[in-house]
Amino acid sequence: MKKGELKKQEILQTAETLFCKNGFEATSVQDILDILKTSKGSFYHHFVSKESVLEEICSKRVESGAEAVIQQISESNRSVIQSLNILLSGIIPIQGERLQFLLMLLPVFRMTEGVQIKNRYCVELSKTYSPLIEETIRKGMEEEVFFCSDATLGAYILCQIVNDYWMKICDMILEKEEIGQIADPTDLLYVTDFYRETLERILFAPYGSIHLTNIPELQALTGQIHLHWKK
Repeated sequence: MKKGELKKQEILQTAETLFCKNGFEATSVQDILDILKTSKGSFYHHFVSKESVLEEICSKRVESGAEAVIQQISESNRSVIQSLNILLSGIIPIQGERLQFLLMLLPVFRMTEGVQIKNRYCVELSKTYSPLIEETIRKGMEEEVFFCSDATLGAYILCQIVNDYWMKICDMILEKEEIGQIADPTDLLYVTDFYRETLERILFAPYGSIHLTNIPELQALTGQIHLHWKK
């Protein structure tokens, strides 16, 4: 790896650590520079702003997440429905390490300057997962599990819907937090079922075959956001 690329990776890794530990808004460019013991010129050679650093981190997160999903699918002989559900879960960042990253992102998304970051994150998710979902849809059509007139367009629409779904769920939780209440998981499950049924109708998939989240996952998400929001 060239020296310049190595420095860029060091900036990204240090920034991500600080963003997740202290929050994006509370972390300054100078904080990053202090740890790396480097100059502002070095930073601005690679990035135009702190926001552009976070956008790049989001892109790399999506890339590494997709690699893990592909590995999971290839580990055993999955059905097309199982493969599709694993791919959809890869888009929804509400579990494990991805949830910790999302907890840092959510306050940013609600800032005016965070709109571009949110859009970049969702675009990267769609761009990365659409071809994988398209391939799975085509296989499902061959096996007569799915029926879709345009696999490419179908995959694109599925990605848009799933992105909209997880952002809707998070917004519902945050709206309650902002008025001092905790979201009811059954309300979140109602919304989940609506989105799930929409995806199944687009693919003419068997009823109940698509999985997005369940009550335990929604309860865990609500609890984690509640704890994070109180800090």
